[in-house]
Amino acid sequence: MTPSWLEAHASYINKLRSSASEQLAFKADLLDNAALLKVPIIPAGILQDSTLVTLKIVVSMDKDIGKKEDSDPAYGVSDGVSFLGFMTVDKQNYANGDSPCFGIEGMSGDSLTGSRLISRFGRPNDSFYLDHFIITLKLNEHWGSCYTAHDGGFVKTAAYNKRLLLSNGLNLEVYKNNKLERVGIKFIELTVM
Repeated sequence: MTPSWLEAHASYINKLRSSASEQLAFKADLLDNAALLKVPIIPAGILQDSTLVTLKIVVSMDKDIGKKEDSDPAYGVSDGVSFLGFMTVDKQNYANGDSPCFGIEGMSGDSLTGSRLISRFGRPNDSFYLDHFIITLKLNEHWGSCYTAHDGGFVKTAAYNKRLLLSNGLNLEVYKNNKLERVGIKFIELTVM
């Protein structure tokens, strides 16, 4: 999903953005935990709630933003009510002991509400900022993982309390953590298995 594809197919996209062929750049907002974009991936009524579904989400972000500025986007999926995913954090968060990515769940909407951070701490030895994350969500098993190339391969797992109703359909959703943050998305690749 390139920036132009996301702009053309998103059911919602935050208006405080600029776009170019190489990235979507989201600016400061008036709302903490603001939704940046929502893309329908499976319509309601296609899946049963018991259908075995695994999602793989690969994201590439603007490395310069994450090295210098506050930029902590969360990538995941929702059934229109609940959201499950992973928050990716900027390099400044590493000093606080945060992992490069960790689980997050909450209530989907104009902003992510009632969020719970999962397995947040435990950073790798490498302190450089990576702009590439591979997120796997096993929706029926209620867990996921996030992979970065730190230390030759750093994996963070999360067990979710929330359950998605797959029969409601699924949306790819992206939120930012703080209203002052900037986020630059180069591409998102999504595979449904």
